[in-house]
Amino acid sequence: MSATSVMIGGVVGGLAGLTLINVMAMIARNANNPWDIVTVPARGDIAATVASWAACHGYRLVRTEGRTQVYKKGMNFLTAPMFLESTEDGAQHVFKAYTQIDGLLIKGNLALTATGVMAKLPRSMARKAVNNLLTTLQQPLLP
Repeated sequence: MSATSVMIGGVVGGLAGLTLINVMAMIARNANNPWDIVTVPARGDIAATVASWAACHGYRLVRTEGRTQVYKKGMNFLTAPMFLESTEDGAQHVFKAYTQIDGLLIKGNLALTATGVMAKLPRSMARKAVNNLLTTLQQPLLP
């Protein structure tokens, strides 16, 4: 096998992988289930509980938009990044949990409770972590 054949095979394989990731991101983007939403009564300092939970589970605060704090786990290397958006909304606190498939050209969000094999490992890891937070808050778990 010549060096040229190896190089051509590498380029073709890389382009095929990039195409596959973009197709998966497009499927996730068009899914009717981009995230899980959990609403809990606002009692106590939920923001502090979420910050503590995030630190224990490897999530980091990536941005704050008004009353919403966005936490992220992962760097989009080997597994899809996992997100938890935490919003204080008066008498309730709203959580939005999802994984994100980043195909460089297209990004798509996928709920932790979505079915299928796409991003199954990060969805499972994130669901376990979010359920730990919900247990701490004495709330029903994600299925």
